[in-house]
Amino acid sequence: MRKCISIGTVVVALVLAGCETPEGRPDRTASGALAGGAIGAGSGAIIGGRHAGEGALIGGAIGAVTGGLIGHEMDSVARERVQQQSPQTLQRFDQGQPLGLADIKALSKAGVSDEVVISQIRNSRSVYSLSTVEIIDLKDSGVSQRVIDFMINTPSLYPPPPPRPRYYRY
Repeated sequence: MRKCISIGTVVVALVLAGCETPEGRPDRTASGALAGGAIGAGSGAIIGGRHAGEGALIGGAIGAVTGGLIGHEMDSVARERVQQQSPQTLQRFDQGQPLGLADIKALSKAGVSDEVVISQIRNSRSVYSLSTVEIIDLKDSGVSQRVIDFMINTPSLYPPPPPRPRYYRY
């Protein structure tokens, strides 16, 4: 029984941790492979009985491949939706440029996950000073409260740049 609880704890931790690309964006392909492999290995070990090691190995491999394929498909579908609905947003997203309010609304409308939107805001170092009207507009446009809260807190994420030195001519 303890072994099952430990395996379950590890699987939950892996799923919650997720994976990121080198640019810092959440990567559903890697997260799916990781979660699928962990679930497959745990299931294979339990089903394998006396051959738990072999079962875990086979289950882990099958789970990793399946999870990776599903995660990749999820990433592809979200990217395709953004491309169709707002190509300018996708271009800014790919280039790591700051995102405007229209971009945030387009990403949310396309079904891009909160984690990806927040990651892009963080990586592009976008800073927002939202008015009450803008917050209501974002909410009415389907942007999640989690993303709105992150946007509200962006001014405190980055320290102001140091003052530029003044040079005097004599």
